[in-house]
Amino acid sequence: MKARRAPSARMRAVSANPLVSAVLLGTHAAAVWFCAGLVWVIQLFVYPGFATMREDGWTVLHARHTRLMTRLVTGPWLVQGVTCAVLLVWRPPGVPLVAALAAGLCGAVTVLVTFVASVPCHERLAQGWDPDAQARLTRTNWWRTGAWTLGGAVALAMLVLAA
Repeated sequence: MKARRAPSARMRAVSANPLVSAVLLGTHAAAVWFCAGLVWVIQLFVYPGFATMREDGWTVLHARHTRLMTRLVTGPWLVQGVTCAVLLVWRPPGVPLVAALAAGLCGAVTVLVTFVASVPCHERLAQGWDPDAQARLTRTNWWRTGAWTLGGAVALAMLVLAA
């Protein structure tokens, strides 16, 4: 079995800097909780509001919703992904690998559900009102809502563990 190399002097210097730890974990937590807050609003208000819509004006409303939500979530979601990747490679003192893995798993679930369930539903809804697609979208979005909420709890736990 290969011996594990000691971290370089530069890596030890970064690890010892509490500001780097605080910025990394704070940025991660802020990004995840932004996404969590947004997905809860969508789950509790936006998607149920869709259920009251009918054909008249639907495609325009849905196109606007999709465009605005994409603009809102893309930046924070990318920040979540980048900070998760960093945490898998380097963690502040006190943050165990299992916490970084949990954060990564939560993030991966949001990506998976988005592309496997949400995007196909939105593609169907972009063609016109479809109550079955809307119901499936609302039902499957609970997985994203749960993953982002759990990811937010993990982010807060990492902040506490590193303090």
